[in-house]
Amino acid sequence: MYKVFLKKCPQTLGAFLVILLFALLNGALVKGQSRRVVNGLEVSPVLQAEYALSGDDYLFLGTNTPFSTGGFDGFNLDRAGLNMGYERFWNTRWSGGATLGLSSYSTTGGGDVSSLYVDVAPELFLRHWNTLGSFNFRQRLGVEYLIPGGVGNESRARTRLRFDLDRLIPVGGQVVLRPRLSYEAFAYLRFQRDEDEPKERTIDFTALRGEVGFRLSDHFDFTPWFAYQSAYSNVLQQTDIDGKVVIPGGRRNFVTPVLGLDLRYTIFKGKQAFERRQLPTQH
Repeated sequence: MYKVFLKKCPQTLGAFLVILLFALLNGALVKGQSRRVVNGLEVSPVLQAEYALSGDDYLFLGTNTPFSTGGFDGFNLDRAGLNMGYERFWNTRWSGGATLGLSSYSTTGGGDVSSLYVDVAPELFLRHWNTLGSFNFRQRLGVEYLIPGGVGNESRARTRLRFDLDRLIPVGGQVVLRPRLSYEAFAYLRFQRDEDEPKERTIDFTALRGEVGFRLSDHFDFTPWFAYQSAYSNVLQQTDIDGKVVIPGGRRNFVTPVLGLDLRYTIFKGKQAFERRQLPTQH
């Protein structure tokens, strides 16, 4: 049944994705009265292992441990993460799969007692793959459910839409370069908001990422990248004891530059390498 659907409506879904992208960009870029706050640089090294199945299908496992810079003690470990997933390709254009993200972090409560929490985020996603001349143009739509480990935090459903454009450039032997640009918009799903709840922004996060991947062999590749990640929120006005406004309220756009390096090792089913289309390290 899904094969019939995918065969008959790629143009309809493609148009839907373009319209949705326009809506996301419109919501993210309309910042007439927003204040922009730039945070310090983050560094994000990622280690990945990918198990290539038949065709283009694969399993993957990866770490995600960002560091913030400029703290009192220099580099500060923010949180340790682990991502795993599976993707199946139904044909050359359509694929889908599931991921599971685990993110641990610690907080210090009363008496300087540190507590460890783990957030869990299962996700289902659908991917469409186009070619524009010698370029690959992909669209990825995912829906996930965040289950926070911290006390008092509510579980929330959220969706993310990513567009990416890249090109493979052989430079001799097995070495292949992959320059790539991606844009992702992320929003919480708000089914119903109480009247006394503060109004939230339409788009919660965006990420613009540029990178160059280096595939050195069938088994090893690495990708240095740089991204601007933005969080959009409404903040409350803050005053001093005399009622004077210290921090004005309103719309805030918190921008965080991130410098990353992805290292990936690929294992093939049957131990012999075979021809396949491999996705970028940003699955």
